[in-house]
Amino acid sequence: MSRGRRFPALALPALAVVALLAGCTSAPPVDEEALSAWESKQEARTETDDAVLGLLSARISPGDGGDDPEEQTGIRVQFPDSRTIDHLEFSCYGNGQMRGVVRTVSARGSQSIELDPMDCRDSPHQIELSSSTAVDSVAFNGFDSDRSSAWRLVIIGAGPTGE
Repeated sequence: MSRGRRFPALALPALAVVALLAGCTSAPPVDEEALSAWESKQEARTETDDAVLGLLSARISPGDGGDDPEEQTGIRVQFPDSRTIDHLEFSCYGNGQMRGVVRTVSARGSQSIELDPMDCRDSPHQIELSSSTAVDSVAFNGFDSDRSSAWRLVIIGAGPTGE
């Protein structure tokens, strides 16, 4: 066997490792200007809607949400009086995906809904609650984002109980 043939044979495993490492790059960096524009556009959509009872939002990075997101409270809105929720609308920025946990608290107890992965590009995602009971608070914890992003949870309802 000639030396010319031995070198390529030895180089192939090293090139394979380099190729694998090149494929393991981190998620693309977020375009801060585009993200800010998305946040402003989302805010403008909800400012004039009388059906909006509340809004939760935050930025998120891969790894946010902790080891057990079900145990974390996330961000919460507490209503001054009980509200009947029609549905929730979840949106996130970009082409990534993420999951979340929605928690509601009412006089009858609490409810947690763990959401399957949602594609941000398909936003908004409508989330139906299993109960139309008046709630006192709504919380959301986002996790398993595959890239830096932002999320919004808009709470849509009919207003205070009895209206």
